[in-house]
Amino acid sequence: MTLVEKTRDARTNCPDQSIATMDQLLQLPAVLAGNPQLFADQASLNRHVGWVHVLENSDPRTYLRGQELVLTTGIGWGPETCFEQYVTELVELDSAGLLLELGTHCPAVPAALIQSCKEHSFPLVALHEPVAFVEITVALHQLLFTSQTRRIEAGGEVTAHFTALMQLGAPAETILRDCARLLNATVVLEDSGYNVLRHASAVPMPADFFEHWQDRSRSLHVTGNAGRQVIPVQIHGRHFGSLIAPDTATHPAGSLHVLTMAGIALGTELLRKQEPASLAFDTACELLDDLMLRKDADSDLLAGKFEASGFPVHHRQLRGFAIPLASCADLRAAARQIERTIGKDLRPVIGARNAPASKLFGFFSAIPGKLPPDWPQTLHLDEVAGYFDGPLYLGAAVNDFGLLADSIRQAIGGCELSLAANQPVVLAEEYPLALLAHELRHEPAMQRLPQQVLAPILALDPARRTECLRVLRAYLASPTNRSQAATRCQLSRSVFYQRLGLLESLLDMDLNDAQSLTILSLGLAVYQQSVAA
Repeated sequence: MTLVEKTRDARTNCPDQSIATMDQLLQLPAVLAGNPQLFADQASLNRHVGWVHVLENSDPRTYLRGQELVLTTGIGWGPETCFEQYVTELVELDSAGLLLELGTHCPAVPAALIQSCKEHSFPLVALHEPVAFVEITVALHQLLFTSQTRRIEAGGEVTAHFTALMQLGAPAETILRDCARLLNATVVLEDSGYNVLRHASAVPMPADFFEHWQDRSRSLHVTGNAGRQVIPVQIHGRHFGSLIAPDTATHPAGSLHVLTMAGIALGTELLRKQEPASLAFDTACELLDDLMLRKDADSDLLAGKFEASGFPVHHRQLRGFAIPLASCADLRAAARQIERTIGKDLRPVIGARNAPASKLFGFFSAIPGKLPPDWPQTLHLDEVAGYFDGPLYLGAAVNDFGLLADSIRQAIGGCELSLAANQPVVLAEEYPLALLAHELRHEPAMQRLPQQVLAPILALDPARRTECLRVLRAYLASPTNRSQAATRCQLSRSVFYQRLGLLESLLDMDLNDAQSLTILSLGLAVYQQSVAA
């Protein structure tokens, strides 16, 4: 018995998180040769095997340290053996399982042993044919060492990969995408306030994945993050947040090693950017692109992404906006100025586009009833006028997230058309025909429309064509008030009426007919946009 204490210090230990399992043990040829019979439920076969130990008595506490597969012939068991106590001790010692070779000393598996193993969900394997235990030991240890070697090699590959990304200055989305791919899971980067900054997924995500994210994540951080793996993203004393993956995520190098290396790469990228708010701006840009390009077909999942990122959309009044940028304006600086200027009752989500001209766009989010009915006209952007080259364009107010993209498109359309550019705030929804023409401008039938309805005017010499289009434009803007149209055109009423008569003759249309006015308005809008482009 004195050798036991010496062995405790001298024995070779397998890694704590061994890759071999009881399920893999049953697939070894050395075990299959013994005609194994399994007494276990499927869950118990996931127990990790860290070592093999031959134990021929009923006192395991003196000899086991955890994760051992116990091999026995039962030679040390007697009629007084208490199998309930024996199995209980094996379970408490975190043994991997029990393999019993039937033979002279134990011709059948004791019923009490089977009952105790089932009660504790502890795997019991009976071999009906004799097998040299050394063959099982050698085979399993080869598997363990091969797995550990692969783990070391895989760890080196992961380290080299994320080191290369750091050297290349890869953006956060690339780092997260590769991390998700390596773990075959969803990974989330959140800030210190539990808001999602970025995420990437290599598997389908449920629609409620981000539901109540901040509250759930805060609670899990406090209680130990059960069900997920979390590593801090920090470098040079700066804490940027956490990198999170489910506890089911696996990798040959170990999932925590992958997360740690990805976290270091992310920390380096965030430190390089210097400005903490810049990542939130990038997150908004990415989410808005997903919304506008309909990259995410699941509206509930996308709405959850906005909420989890700190951009409220549920039970809110939403309104799309767009505003053209001055030629030398900095995108992020302009976005920050808008956030500081619009007031506390509006929560802006701001992105940017550079084509066909630079602009900020996004939406305002407000609690219903918190804003006055005329709030769009009460916005004061005089303080940030130097950043912008035109008015603030607003889409329709909506209470449904599913309609938000249309509201933003209205605002972007008004911005790209420079509608009512002399006003500080423009409600783009008040120009439905111009927006329709803008949205359908690339359709072949729409492109042909001006050539069909305006052909007689377009065939005139440039000077007469310009004059006729000017008169037509003024008239279509006020078809029920010809005096106002004449004033807008800076012509006397008599001359204006003469020009209208000429237009009716050229176009062979009645300018008092509603259908004719609609076709002419649409054709003129498409023509003006094609000329502007």
